[in-house]
Amino acid sequence: MPLFLSIKSSLIRLICLAVCGIFYSTISLNSYAQKNTSYELENHIVYYNVFNSTIIPADVAKIHKLVRARDQVYVNVALVKKSGGNGIAAKMSGVHRNLIQQKFDLEFIEIKEPTATYYLAPIRFNNEEILHIDISVESLDQTDSGSFTITKKLYQD
Repeated sequence: MPLFLSIKSSLIRLICLAVCGIFYSTISLNSYAQKNTSYELENHIVYYNVFNSTIIPADVAKIHKLVRARDQVYVNVALVKKSGGNGIAAKMSGVHRNLIQQKFDLEFIEIKEPTATYYLAPIRFNNEEILHIDISVESLDQTDSGSFTITKKLYQD
């Protein structure tokens, strides 16, 4: 009987550790996902994210001539003045690199809306591929410029 209780208490401890591990890794992944979504310049802030193209509604994709596919993401970049407001026009350039350092140019598409301007760059990828995305931004008035890198593991929908 003592052996059974010992195995049972060890099993309970193991399950508790597994649940705690999953909980804490979820918290750390969520906090990591929330960090690093902006890059600060002297007078501007660059906001960015990477998202699967399939979340774009079909009618919106058609209007802006955007491709929706399981193996495609978009890098979304917007330049905003620190004093406030919405995204403004800017010069964008960049490349994305895979783990074997193959480089592919980013072709940014300017999206102008009545209240904001932002830029989308499509990227094709393989499932669970890790990409490094190097982006350079310059304000049109040439008062600010900067470069930063996003590292992202991508999953197909």
